[in-house]
Amino acid sequence: MALEGLFPGDKLRNPVSQSISIEYPKLSNMLACILEQQPMILHSTSVGDTKLLFQSKTYVVMVKFLLKCFETEAAQPNLSDESGFINSVERLCLLLENAMTYEGSVELHASASKALITLGSRFPQIIASRYAEKVLWLKQYLSHLDYDTRESMARLLGMASSSLPISAATELISELTSSISGTQKLRFEAQHGQLCALGYVTANCLLRAPPISNSVLHSVLKCLVDLVNNETSTLASVAMQALGHIGICTPLPPLVIDSAEVSTWTLLQKKLSKLLAGDDIKAVQKTVIALGHMCAKESSSSHLTIALDLIFSLSRSKVEDTLFAAGEALSFMWGGVPVTVDVILRTNYSSLSMSSNFLMGDTSSSLPRPPSEEFQNNEDYHIAVRDAITRKLFDVLLYSNRKEERCAGTVWLLSLTIYCGHHASIQKLLPDIQEAFSHLIGEQNELTQELASQGLSIVYELGDDSTKKNLVNALVGTLTGSGKRKRAVKLVEDTEVFQEGAFGESPTGGKLSTYKELCNLANEMGQPDLIYKFMDLANYQASLNSKRGAAFGFSKIAKLAGDALQPYLRALIPRLIRYQYDPEKNVQDAMSHIWKSLIADSKKAIDEHLDLIFDDLLIQCGSRLWRSREASCLALADILQGRKFDQVEKHLKSIWIAAFRAMDDIKETVRNAGDRLFRAVSSLTGRLCDVSLTPVSEARQTMAIVLPLLLTEGIMSKVDNIRKASIGMVTKLAKGAGIAIRPYLSDLVCCMLESLSSLEDQGMNYVEMHAENVGIQTEKLENLRISIARGSPMWETLEFCIDVIDSHSLELLVPRLSQMVRSGIGLNTRVGVANFISQLVQKVGLDIKPFTSTLLRLLLSVVKDERSASSRRAFASACAIVMKYAAPSQAQKLIEDTARLHSGDRNDQIACAILLKSYASTAADTLNGYQTIIVPVIFVSRFEDDKTISSLYEDLWDENMSNERITLQLFLGEIVDLINEGITSSSWASKKKACLVSPLLIGFDQMHLLNVQASLGICKLSKVLGESLSSHHSVILTSLMKEIPGRLWEGKEVMLDALSALCSSCHEAISASNPDAPNAILNLISSACTKKAQKYREAAFGALEKVIKAFNKSEFFNMVIPSLLEMGNSLTVAKSDADEPDTSPTSLQEKILNCITACIHVATTADIVKQQKNFIDLCLLSLSPKFSWTVKLSAFSFSKELSSKLHSSLNNSQDGAVQASITAFIHELFYTLSPELLKSLRTVKIGQVHLACAECLLELTNKFRAAPPAQWTEPEFMSELVELSQIEKNEQAKSLLKKCIQILKDDVKPSP
Repeated sequence: MALEGLFPGDKLRNPVSQSISIEYPKLSNMLACILEQQPMILHSTSVGDTKLLFQSKTYVVMVKFLLKCFETEAAQPNLSDESGFINSVERLCLLLENAMTYEGSVELHASASKALITLGSRFPQIIASRYAEKVLWLKQYLSHLDYDTRESMARLLGMASSSLPISAATELISELTSSISGTQKLRFEAQHGQLCALGYVTANCLLRAPPISNSVLHSVLKCLVDLVNNETSTLASVAMQALGHIGICTPLPPLVIDSAEVSTWTLLQKKLSKLLAGDDIKAVQKTVIALGHMCAKESSSSHLTIALDLIFSLSRSKVEDTLFAAGEALSFMWGGVPVTVDVILRTNYSSLSMSSNFLMGDTSSSLPRPPSEEFQNNEDYHIAVRDAITRKLFDVLLYSNRKEERCAGTVWLLSLTIYCGHHASIQKLLPDIQEAFSHLIGEQNELTQELASQGLSIVYELGDDSTKKNLVNALVGTLTGSGKRKRAVKLVEDTEVFQEGAFGESPTGGKLSTYKELCNLANEMGQPDLIYKFMDLANYQASLNSKRGAAFGFSKIAKLAGDALQPYLRALIPRLIRYQYDPEKNVQDAMSHIWKSLIADSKKAIDEHLDLIFDDLLIQCGSRLWRSREASCLALADILQGRKFDQVEKHLKSIWIAAFRAMDDIKETVRNAGDRLFRAVSSLTGRLCDVSLTPVSEARQTMAIVLPLLLTEGIMSKVDNIRKASIGMVTKLAKGAGIAIRPYLSDLVCCMLESLSSLEDQGMNYVEMHAENVGIQTEKLENLRISIARGSPMWETLEFCIDVIDSHSLELLVPRLSQMVRSGIGLNTRVGVANFISQLVQKVGLDIKPFTSTLLRLLLSVVKDERSASSRRAFASACAIVMKYAAPSQAQKLIEDTARLHSGDRNDQIACAILLKSYASTAADTLNGYQTIIVPVIFVSRFEDDKTISSLYEDLWDENMSNERITLQLFLGEIVDLINEGITSSSWASKKKACLVSPLLIGFDQMHLLNVQASLGICKLSKVLGESLSSHHSVILTSLMKEIPGRLWEGKEVMLDALSALCSSCHEAISASNPDAPNAILNLISSACTKKAQKYREAAFGALEKVIKAFNKSEFFNMVIPSLLEMGNSLTVAKSDADEPDTSPTSLQEKILNCITACIHVATTADIVKQQKNFIDLCLLSLSPKFSWTVKLSAFSFSKELSSKLHSSLNNSQDGAVQASITAFIHELFYTLSPELLKSLRTVKIGQVHLACAECLLELTNKFRAAPPAQWTEPEFMSELVELSQIEKNEQAKSLLKKCIQILKDDVKPSP
């Protein structure tokens, strides 16, 4: 903080210090203040041993501040008290001498020694006289450890030597020479200090009058030349520096070697060549600058040629500092440098570049200085040197095919222009210099490019009005791309076309930078013409570099040119805008400098030239150069911010097109810039279309420009990110545009609906195709896809559209929607169309009436043809919603058409169910008036074979019919009509369905051929209706009787089931209306029992059993029992011969036994007794191992029914003969069947059989006990029965067997 106060603005070279006037105190006052703190400074006597009076860090700051005070006061034109100032200078010298004590730090010694030189540069005589008396004190610092301290004290010693007597000066030179060339080896610091001192002392002695003698000079030169030739590069360069200091005072005379005069240059040439070719950069710098100094007063052309050759040998050096040092040397040789000998020898001068701040970027700080008269070099031999330098630069280096040489030429030409710019010869060359710099601003090498651009600004400052005008024209032409063609550079094999690494590597891993390498690559690829493309890239890079270089120069020239650039602004501003966004950071910075220099008010300038800027940027967005495309997009993105409609109206569409094109660019950085432009133009468009932020008229105009483009080129683009971004933009527009979007609703809605499918992730389609293989349900997957689509921006946009639809919009929208319904592709699109229609109708309400007829007709046909269950439901729902607002006649026709679908194919039946369900849930009020149409359809369709269809109608029935009994009674007539229609239909499926319904209406409760669900329905409906069907039985019976005799078809057996069910429920009505009908029915079914079709035959036996039981007529026994017994006995033959492989004897035998059991139930006792033998034989046959256990179960039932019938007859008969025959029948049954029953117990291992068998045996035993024989003997099977009862595992069967044993042992009594 304290340092900042002492030296405001010095830290980080703060520019604030340039605008603040700083007043430093007088030197005398500051010294008085310091001396008051330390008066011992005035009493120092012995120099070097004195104690340091302040801390080193304090001393450093003190010295620096006192120098500021000294320079400020010394710079005043007229000192009011010169003697007092000189006294202060002497006191300051005392303070600095105290700072040079041994206790001081290196930094303090360096600061103090340089401060003494600064004092000497202002008051040379005073300082020289003062330190002429302190030569010994000065000499002790020549071996100081610090380089700067040694250099400064050597310079101070040289200044002091000018005040010494000539003899003393000569003695000092001899002493230094002897010490340097002596045999005693000195430390490097001592050698360096003495060499520096030797150069400064000799140079100062040559300037005094009288000068030192030639012999002394020769001894010095010989010493230095020997040192250069024999020492290391570091000391040799210091010796050269000393020779340079001597050379600026006088031409170096020849040396006498072996009695012959030899040129100093000749002696040094070989060593200098090695030095300049060495790696010691600092040594090379010192050496080449020394060459320049040595040539300043040189008059020999041969010597100057040697120097030029040595300097030009550095033209391929890649070390910048070396090139700048060589440029300084050439400047001294050219003449007109702005320094004098005294400046070089008696100030803290180090080089021209440091004194002019050239390397710090202040290239023009040296220009105001007038050229020194000492180094004009106007003699003929110097003119020849200037010609040689000019030829070397302009004919060789600046247009060389090697970039290092071009760089060296640029550095040297710029050095000459800066340091010698006011020389007449340079003034004449300004046009050539300008052309050269203009050519070099396109270099790839950044140093070359920047120096060339700086050189242009220097040329502008040096030139006259014509030169300035030409320069401005050339720079503007370069920036705008209209500049003249640059001078061609000849290409050779090793010419570098691209920077190393910028063009990748060859297929073999080699470099690709030189012309030869590029040619080899083109040949290896078999495309020799590819080299032209490579060179085109190189030319483009040069063009880009030219613009960047021109910008660096232009930014400086712009500050000076002022109003001269105004005519060019119209052409410059669009380019400058674009170049400020160039991918190259250097180009951005350079163009930004120009912009700040040219344009005072950026916003105003952009607004005034906005159309030009838009035109240029839009053209460049389509440039073949990716840099131009990227920069243009970025520039547009920034310029669009905050613009009004009238500013962008003409360009808005082009900007959108440019954004889309950039988003699909081949280069990633351009795509990123395109994304940024899209965000900017989207934000602008959204604001301009938002009616809450923009007038409605402008919003509509903006919409008219943008929305069609988004719908046709954005959303329909093949580029994924363009599609997604466009949809997001459309959603944003729909949300904010309000009523302004109405004219475009039809296009927008259709586009969004199509996009629901077209923009869906294609992976979903792949998953759906393979869903079945991986076990995914298709319907669930469809629901997932639809759910995702409903959460998409497209659906959000559609919802916004619905909010602004009016009656006029419907006229345009409904026809488009109708077309979408017909031709829309994709699940999401089709479901989306249906859902949109549903929401649209709900939104507009009665306004949809003019379109209901068209929509209903269209939606009904689509529901029929639609394959997807999800889309079918969606269209059905839409159809139902439209029906709510349709006229009654239209609604009736729709319902009738829907009901007719139940008799169609599978798709039609499913469509009918889905439609009816939608009507019931959405338009229940409308549907209630048409129950007579739909209830029969629902009821009948519940019994389809297809479980999918039947479940749909079952759900419909359950959801909409609250009381089944009432519903069936209300609509029984319509249901019967529909059933009858189905039976008489030409469709077997309809016949089958109708027959399946009949049993349910009738109440049939044992339909073995129906599935479990149908059986449950049968049981339920039998309880509901009962005899209620009697009034309608004749219609159904007539149809069934007519259809059964015909040809067989698959599923015809259900007609037999229907007939048997009808007889079971309406037998009384049938018999009452037609007494002959039962016999006719029995004959019809008996005939069916003889058919060969297994399934049909089984159904016929089942129907026969039900009919016999239903009518309960005894005459049925004799009508059917013979054929049943015949068929039962014939089954064994069929099985053994295997004549009919598809016949199942087991199933048929079971059915036959059931029929015979039913016959026994209705037969008279006499008829039964007549068939005694046949019945026993049938039982024995059925219990034999030939039949399965299911047949045995039927045999058990038959035996129980037979014994029960006989026992009942026995009890009711009074006739003794009849009783005897019945008793004999019972006894035979018992003795014949009991052993077979026991055999079944032993052989069959099924618990159900054991239980049924035990029950049958118990039944026979009980009936046997009721009519015991006259002579009772224990049955032969008794022991077996006991054994089986003991081993029986079924507890119930075991209990029954024990009961049988108990009865036989205890209860059976002989009859009296």
